[in-house]
Amino acid sequence: MISIDPPVVLFLLAIILFGLCLLILHKVRRIHLMQYALQQQLEKNLPEHLHHTYQQIQAFIDLNRLLQLTYPLPPLRGWAASPDFLLLLAEHIFQKKPRFIVECSSGASTVVLAQCAKLNGYGQVLSLEHDAHYAEKTRQQLIKQGLEDWATVIDAPLINYEFNGQNYQWYKLNAQIENTCIDMLVVDGPPASLNHCARYPAGPLLLPLLNKEGVVFLDDADRPDEKEIIERWMEKFTGFLVYLYPCEKGAVVFLSSENI
Repeated sequence: MISIDPPVVLFLLAIILFGLCLLILHKVRRIHLMQYALQQQLEKNLPEHLHHTYQQIQAFIDLNRLLQLTYPLPPLRGWAASPDFLLLLAEHIFQKKPRFIVECSSGASTVVLAQCAKLNGYGQVLSLEHDAHYAEKTRQQLIKQGLEDWATVIDAPLINYEFNGQNYQWYKLNAQIENTCIDMLVVDGPPASLNHCARYPAGPLLLPLLNKEGVVFLDDADRPDEKEIIERWMEKFTGFLVYLYPCEKGAVVFLSSENI
C-alpha cells in the first residue's frame, strides 16, 4: 500500500481547490461580461422602442376617447394604419368637417373616418378597395359599428395605367369617384409590392378632383418610394404645400397654398 504524507495530501487538495476557484471566477467573469453587454444593448435600444410604443398607446387611448365606438377597432399597426396616423385624420375631420372623404385602401381607417363623419353629423366616406375579401370585411365592420350609412366601400380592381412611360397597377375609378369634389384624400394603398412608387397614380388621378381647400394625407411617408412620390407630386402640382408629421411610419399632408 502506498502511503501519502498528510502535508502532500493537503497540498494536492489546495491545488485542486485553487483550480476550482479559478474556474468559478472565469465563469462568473463571463456571466458578468454577458450581463453587461446585454444591459448595454437594452439601454441602447429599449428606451427608443418603449418611447415609440408609448406614443402609439397614447394615440390609441386618445383615438378611442374621441371616437366613442360601440365595438373595438380591428388590430392596428403592421399592414393597418398606426394609431397616431388615424388620430391625425380624426383631428382634421373634427376640425374641418369635410363633406367628401376619399380613401385609397379600406380597413380600420374606414371605420375611423366614418365614425368621425357620424359624430360630426356630416360627411361621406368613399373607400377604394381592390381586394374583394377585404372589401367585404370592411363592410361588415361598418355594419357592426352602425356606420354603413356613412361610408361606402367601392370594389375597385387594379387596372393598368401609364404615367411618364412607367406602368402602374392601380384602382379602377368609377363615375361616383370621378364626379366627386374631394375635400379630404387619404392615400394608404395599394400595396407597395405591386410596383415601384405604387401609390403615385393617386396624384395625377385624384388630386385634380380636390376642391380648392382639399387636403391630402399620405401614410408610410418614411419609405423610399413614398419619398420619391412626394417629390414627383410636388413637381407636378406646384400649388401645394407639404407638411411632414412624425408618425410611426411617417406621414405627409398636402394642402393648397390657398388653404393657408
